[in-house]
Amino acid sequence: LSNMWKADASNPKNGVKEYPINPKALSLGELYGEFDLNTNEWTDGVLSAVMRKTCSEDTPDEKWILFDGPVDTLWIESMNSVMDDNKVLTLINGERISMPQQVSLLFEVGDLSVASPATVSRCGMVYMDSRDLGWQPFVDSWLDKQKDPNTRSNLRRMFEKYVVPVLEFRKKMCQEIVPTSTL
Repeated sequence: LSNMWKADASNPKNGVKEYPINPKALSLGELYGEFDLNTNEWTDGVLSAVMRKTCSEDTPDEKWILFDGPVDTLWIESMNSVMDDNKVLTLINGERISMPQQVSLLFEVGDLSVASPATVSRCGMVYMDSRDLGWQPFVDSWLDKQKDPNTRSNLRRMFEKYVVPVLEFRKKMCQEIVPTSTL
């Protein structure tokens, strides 16, 4: 995405701010906010505070709220109104936070097995399996950052000459005591 953004000549080169949240690590009250029954006061949760901050900013920068963690029916179902055409988060205190165009929700999850069909239908999905990617994209990304073209081509040549055969040898000829990833 970053490379596509940089390559787009019509893009006014606005920045991107990321707000990572692991919703499974928080209770519903900590995530969305809750009333204190003793004082009858509202306390914002992590998501409501982040949504309020990102949605009230007038800057043209993109804001990505990244949900990084497993999907749970308790918190994901409350996101349906934000993910549909209304793009409004409704909190239990009655407050409604509208999500402007420059704010996006991204979900980085292992699976959607507990998400309802209503939730799944609201998501655009990209599935990537690390077995399909392997180690090569990491090396390519690192090599692309090398400033000197000669260094880049020499390193690429050495990776192909040495790393590929060593990994093949390890796979075919070695027995690992502790299994390692192909990455």
